[in-house]
Amino acid sequence: MSYPYVNAPIRAHMYVTTVHKVIWVVVVVASAGLLAPPLFFIAAKKRVVTMLVPVIYAVVIYGSAIVESLVGNPRNWEGGVLAVTMIVAAVHAAILDTDWKSGR
Repeated sequence: MSYPYVNAPIRAHMYVTTVHKVIWVVVVVASAGLLAPPLFFIAAKKRVVTMLVPVIYAVVIYGSAIVESLVGNPRNWEGGVLAVTMIVAAVHAAILDTDWKSGR
């Protein structure tokens, strides 16, 4: 019988304790999502997520701020983009270490 975890690559845990997880989620929320790319870069270095994840967060967060400063903000779309990205990043940061299995 073959076990799926015998030849599986070793995966580091993102958070050491629950307090560590809470601190990171609070930091992402308190910084309005601006510190999400560094968090996910650390997660990518630990091989918890792929390197594409911090790149996407950086492009959305920092790119929208740069575009907003260049073209102006007549309809206040920047606040909405940052709010949605902050919520998504906080939820994503909170579920980084959960082991998702089918049937749960």
